[in-house]
Amino acid sequence: MKVIRLGGHSLQLLPDRAVFWPRQKALLLADAHLGKDQVFRGAGVAVPAGVLATDLARIDALLTNTGAERLIVLGDWVHAPPQGGDDWPAQISAWRASHPHLAIDLVLGNHDRALDAWLAGWNIRAHSVALDLDGLCLVHEWTDAGGLPGLSGHLHPGAVIRHRRERVRLPAFLLGDEHLVLPAFGRFTGLMTATDFPARCRIAIAGERLHELPAGYQPLKPSTSRGKTAR
Repeated sequence: MKVIRLGGHSLQLLPDRAVFWPRQKALLLADAHLGKDQVFRGAGVAVPAGVLATDLARIDALLTNTGAERLIVLGDWVHAPPQGGDDWPAQISAWRASHPHLAIDLVLGNHDRALDAWLAGWNIRAHSVALDLDGLCLVHEWTDAGGLPGLSGHLHPGAVIRHRRERVRLPAFLLGDEHLVLPAFGRFTGLMTATDFPARCRIAIAGERLHELPAGYQPLKPSTSRGKTAR
């Protein structure tokens, strides 16, 4: 865990790609892309099963470990609107039923389309553009328009750690002046090592540890980054 200050608030960066906001008793995550594995299998792409169940179990563990009473998702809760025959929406419904007292807010992302009926059934409050909460502006996609301190997702930030001839790609938080970009929570997503976000600090996640990278860290150029279209 790493504690940062943002807009006068203490936020805890967690190794499992999430943020805990103690003052609000809120767990924040972005880009879960639930159901993505089934979307790919439906298109004939061989991907492992159980991704959704694993990601929901990760949320359960985070809620338990932090004592959070509220879940705030910064966009892309799901990967695509449910189609006939999909069973992943029912899995989310069953998971939601196991958390009847948990408040859930979703700042709609570019993948959260045609979900009105489903979000109502899952008892998730949707926010079309932003959620302003106690001086922090929570959005899906960061813009350089300025404004309140805040948090976002969408960029799927990552980092490449080099050691001799080896390279390891890791998810990362990006911290700028009064803004934090979260890594994609979903494990079945790509990573972007280079973004347009003006980060002054990149915090890579390696297992259960967070590593603040040196000031001279240089990400790979976008043209050489894999997973560019994963958002």
